[in-house]
Amino acid sequence: MAQNIDTKGATGNAESAQKDYQENFMPAVHRIGRATMGAAFVLAFLPVIYFILVKGYGLPFSTYLNVGVAIASVGIGMWLTEPLAYWPTLGSAGTYIAYLSGNVGGMRFPVSLAVQSAMKADINKPRGQVVTIVGIVASVFSNLAILFLMVLFGDWLLGVLPAPVTASFAFVMPCLFGGMFCMRFNGKDGIVKGFLRNAPYLAVAVLCKFLVVNVFSSLSHIGTAISVGVTILFAYVMFKIQTSKQN
Repeated sequence: MAQNIDTKGATGNAESAQKDYQENFMPAVHRIGRATMGAAFVLAFLPVIYFILVKGYGLPFSTYLNVGVAIASVGIGMWLTEPLAYWPTLGSAGTYIAYLSGNVGGMRFPVSLAVQSAMKADINKPRGQVVTIVGIVASVFSNLAILFLMVLFGDWLLGVLPAPVTASFAFVMPCLFGGMFCMRFNGKDGIVKGFLRNAPYLAVAVLCKFLVVNVFSSLSHIGTAISVGVTILFAYVMFKIQTSKQN
């Protein structure tokens, strides 16, 4: 009898937490996230406003427009595909924080994978969102502390490090991406089975990128967008097929 009461109590607490998560937490996340991203968007123009209004340096409006179009044409694919690619791991709150602080692929994404793997937490559940937020915020403060020290002592440190050590910095990014792949594929069945389970999606992404670069070269400027979009569509089709089989 007591065990049944405890079970019902635990179930009720979980349902209450899930309801609070959906009705209060997530709306607050989007409300605060939109406000901070909007403020960051406005603040990004302060240097230009300073040069125009304070220093008196001005250019024709067409120049600013041409620069904006040029930057957008280069970055539009990344702007659209990066959030889509990282959001399933970062979650809504993590995405806002990561893109406000920067260094998404190099720091925020690996940290999110690490904390979720260590805590065995699902990003689609309240616990997963909370541990991801804590991990990303901790990485932001760590970044600021390290950057502060590097700005002060970076030149001195590079000067005293031996040449083989400084040469090894070229391998940081491959090692980082290797670690992210291992964390992503390391499921309950191990890395090998996890990799085989995700291999079809990786193959589709690589094939799309190859075709865009080597066959449809006129679309190479949006190759990443096409690769991510097709892979997402393929994953959705596979999900629907698996769901229909289960039903």
